[in-house]
Amino acid sequence: MAAATAAVPAHAVTVPCDTAALIAAINNANLNVDTVIDLEPYCLYEVTAPYMALADDGLPPITNANGVTINGHHATIKRVSAAPFRLFEVGTSATVLGKLTLNDLTVMNGQPSGTSGGGAVLVNRNSTFAGTNVAFQGGTANIGGGIRFLPGTTGTLTKSRISDNRTSGGASNGGGLYSEGQVTLVKTHITSNRARIGGGIGHATGTLTINGGSIKHNTAFDNGGGIDSDGRGTLNVTGTAITDNRVTTGGQGTGTGGGVQIGFGGTQTFRNATIEGNTVTVRASDDGGGGIFTLGGALTLDHTKVKGNKLIGEAGHGAGISALGGTVQLLNGSAVTGNLAAGRYSLGGGIYTANLFGTAPAVTVSKSAIDRNKVSGTGSRGAGIYNAGGTYQLTDSSVRFNVAPDAPAPGGIWTITPITAVTNTTITDNAPTNCRYSPAAVTSCVG
Repeated sequence: MAAATAAVPAHAVTVPCDTAALIAAINNANLNVDTVIDLEPYCLYEVTAPYMALADDGLPPITNANGVTINGHHATIKRVSAAPFRLFEVGTSATVLGKLTLNDLTVMNGQPSGTSGGGAVLVNRNSTFAGTNVAFQGGTANIGGGIRFLPGTTGTLTKSRISDNRTSGGASNGGGLYSEGQVTLVKTHITSNRARIGGGIGHATGTLTINGGSIKHNTAFDNGGGIDSDGRGTLNVTGTAITDNRVTTGGQGTGTGGGVQIGFGGTQTFRNATIEGNTVTVRASDDGGGGIFTLGGALTLDHTKVKGNKLIGEAGHGAGISALGGTVQLLNGSAVTGNLAAGRYSLGGGIYTANLFGTAPAVTVSKSAIDRNKVSGTGSRGAGIYNAGGTYQLTDSSVRFNVAPDAPAPGGIWTITPITAVTNTTITDNAPTNCRYSPAAVTSCVG
């Protein structure tokens, strides 16, 4: 029998600490010559101008669809110029494709002048990007301050960090990352980014999967301090901490979704996740969702904690979760606990629900807790649940130790429509009452 032919590994070329040499190496890799590029360990590659006149990229776009790999060996590629340009572009159109892999590399200070976005990296339609132990820092773009994935792209970031990026002007969405493709983040940290919408992550279409890692200390000026997920996409989050993000003043519209903003439909699932310590500065009476704000989406929380989130200002709705229309499921040991709506006329310390365009939300709480939430200030109501329109099923769960002002009561559940599907659920120890003085009754709720 003939011997099997072994695959020949791609030849690697070592690039000295010289930006011109790096540009030449990328041009060769695009021609399928030496497609693996090893950078000099710990070198600072300063990019002082676009790779060619009138270009918006500091380095040549990756146009090898078979793949180019750059092993950084802890090197840094940094834009050092008054001229605006990003660092990497993958593919140049929906038909001119590229595939880029970055390993052990820091990419800094990208700033494209055009409207396509992606401060450090722009991944064009149908192209592919993967990064492991990569850091994107200090980028600025109108959309995707750190990196942008256009529709049809495939992307993976593993053990990476996107930090201190921002958006300005234009769409101003996705301070750290903007995702429209099939994108997976594994043990990756999205930290201290800012945008008008989606301070950490903007997610418009496609499927965004986040496994582990964290989304923290990001700022939005309108919606989605940590994540803004549009209803056209699917969001799956597992084992991730979404903490200490905020929606603050300075935007153009409302203030919603300190941790997560979910817009007009879509499917969003959180498993073994934590949404904690996020804040919304309330500007209008419908603002809210200190932890999560959802408009007509299919939201599932499975063994997930929404805790210690805050609304600051008058007439905020839902310090933990604010849901207008759609469905909300709290399952398998999930908890909405320790959230605070601090301001007069606040509604729903734990959960606030209301109709969206005449459609009532459907809420299922199974083997979960809505405990120890609080509304404060004159006219504040429903520290556990405030239901301005919606159906509830409460099974094997608890609504306990929630606190509202002395008047108007109750502190446990305030509902405008009867809640009758209550099974093996404890509604006790709320102040000043559990359900008494609610406009409609809650089955098995006494006092």
